[in-house]
Amino acid sequence: MSTRPDGVAFMFHYGHGHATQLENFRECVPPEYADRTAWISLRGDSSGSRLARLPFVPPRKRYGLHYAWNGYNGLRQRNGWKALFIAGAPPSFIPLLLRHRTFVYNDLTPSLCASLAPWYPKPGSLTSWRGRLRNRMYHLAEGVFTMSRWAADGHIKDFGLAPERVRVSLPGANLKRWRFVDRRGRSDNRPIRILMVGGQFRLKGGELILRWAEETRLRNWELDIVTWPSELPEWVLESLAHPEPYSRASASLSPRLPNVRVHCGMFANTPELMALFEEADIFCLPTQADGSSIASLEAMACGLPVLVGGVGGIPELIEDGKTGFLMKRSDQMDMNAKLERLICDRDLRLQIGESARQSCEDYYNVPRQLREIMDVIDADSRPPGATWTEDESRARR
Repeated sequence: MSTRPDGVAFMFHYGHGHATQLENFRECVPPEYADRTAWISLRGDSSGSRLARLPFVPPRKRYGLHYAWNGYNGLRQRNGWKALFIAGAPPSFIPLLLRHRTFVYNDLTPSLCASLAPWYPKPGSLTSWRGRLRNRMYHLAEGVFTMSRWAADGHIKDFGLAPERVRVSLPGANLKRWRFVDRRGRSDNRPIRILMVGGQFRLKGGELILRWAEETRLRNWELDIVTWPSELPEWVLESLAHPEPYSRASASLSPRLPNVRVHCGMFANTPELMALFEEADIFCLPTQADGSSIASLEAMACGLPVLVGGVGGIPELIEDGKTGFLMKRSDQMDMNAKLERLICDRDLRLQIGESARQSCEDYYNVPRQLREIMDVIDADSRPPGATWTEDESRARR
């Protein structure tokens, strides 16, 4: 057991995009912090908790018991901790916040979920017992990190946090994995390949892009959609032979849409998924509701021009018309016009893709994000709760 007093435990709820962020943080931690950081996965489906295995325990309570067991067990790796950084912290972790200097990492609040209706579940009341516990958790934390100013404003509004206690640290791509692909040598006769990657098909705008594929008059294009099967239309599921939730399946939608392929069971950072990014010419994610978009940053890191729904904190990642294009939420005509412009203009695709990659090298990368986080945790002279501005971040490159 290590007794080093300056250790920082990064604890991530292993679900949604947090699993990918945990992998990216662990792979890209700057060398000066490598010996000080520990990485703890808060899995909700497995642990050594005997209580969680009892058949009469409700599922939500069972998940919480697994999270708690994995969290507390992970912290036993060291005898002392300078701080904890918890992503997706449940209120059951309040005892940890009472014992440790803790920073909470979160991107959605009740009012932000309501602003993205009807795509996110109806938020619980802030005055319910669970809402009061969550409010207490944020007030006990040393500070809150968010991935956007949009999310920071939601935390200030919903939980009454002082603005100086909420830090914005915009996310970044894992440039060790996601490398630039030079597309200048590709043949003009080659079909333009469009890629969409979004687990929740309807929420991520899959219906919009399928409708475009059925109605467009353009030819010489191909579309790959990577998603989960749960929200796919029945006729698409039939083409895939009704796959199990996490099983691997790929199929063309021929004869209805022979130039569209759908892939299920592809997980983040896998060679199969990365190969689709490398082969693509355009990344299109017409998402209807999102706090941020790591998939869009990965596409940008590959040198792909991105067309993404301008919702939540996503506009803070993309300079519209320079490093990508933002589309109006749920606007079929806006998406169609911008997607077809990219398909028809090779020089524009290359220019936007190269600018996107440069923005990742300059700013939107994981080491920069981790340095921001660790500098706040380590700050002695910095006033309590001081926030990072984008200018400060750029000055530290």
